[in-house]
Amino acid sequence: MKIIDPHLHLFDLSLGDYSWLQAKNPPYWPDKQLINRNFTIADLRLPAPFEHAAFVHIEAGFSNRQPWLEIEWLERLFLQVSLQVCSQAPVDNTRSLAATTAKQATPNMKTIACIDLQQSTASFAEQITKFSQYRSIAGFRHILDEQASELLQNSQVQQNLHGLSESGFIFECQLDGADSAAIEQLCKLLERTPRLKIIINHAAFPSLNAPSFITWQTNMQKLALFSNLYIKASGWEMLNRAYDSRQIETIVSLLIDYFSLQRVMLASNFPLCLFSCSYTQLWQTYWQLAFSEPQKTALMYDNARCFYQF
Repeated sequence: MKIIDPHLHLFDLSLGDYSWLQAKNPPYWPDKQLINRNFTIADLRLPAPFEHAAFVHIEAGFSNRQPWLEIEWLERLFLQVSLQVCSQAPVDNTRSLAATTAKQATPNMKTIACIDLQQSTASFAEQITKFSQYRSIAGFRHILDEQASELLQNSQVQQNLHGLSESGFIFECQLDGADSAAIEQLCKLLERTPRLKIIINHAAFPSLNAPSFITWQTNMQKLALFSNLYIKASGWEMLNRAYDSRQIETIVSLLIDYFSLQRVMLASNFPLCLFSCSYTQLWQTYWQLAFSEPQKTALMYDNARCFYQF
């Protein structure tokens, strides 16, 4: 079973800032120390029958002032791992065979960089041009969260997102699906910029037992009307450390009903998933969900391959 993980994070605390991982800074999770360490590609290994074909690295606060530094680090890391695999090939292998072995043993990688949507049009365009030189770059994220409605009404943000739509890059959208004011603004943005390729992070944080769950459902149905919008289901541990597979099934079933099977993906949010289970356990949980094998193949591989163009 081939897996593409479309939402994960790697850390190198000796190189990056990661201020959000420090105990003195929000979010004030009591168990944050569990992930306050280095994570690399080696931590993404999955046992048979899974084959880790590719992943999408989402910006993790490496350097918000110089966000291209995170992409440079990731591409160096990816190259190092590939070269290590090549060096371990038998000496009588040809160079092309060693390269093939490296490609098979190392998951492919796409990256999503941090970008400030509030910067000037000229500065924004300059950054897009700078990022375009990196082979792995697929798009950008500016975490909206509680500021979503305000930011999406900002004329400079709107202008920069229009520029992003013209560039063909992806916008990773993180906001609360029960925030109706924000969803209304997002719908208006989608109407104005039909070429913007956008994906919602963490299923827009649905909380099954909260009064806001009905609002979340209504808002997801509104967003599903826009064919250029996709959604990733992950981040379960951010709402409930003790979530279970029935909750995942309920949410994913609703998302498929709203968006269609082809616009929904399952992802890990690694290493934050470790708050609740191991990386392997999470993918095993996904594989055991009550969906058909073709549905699971779409959710765990095909949709991400098409959307992120692996």
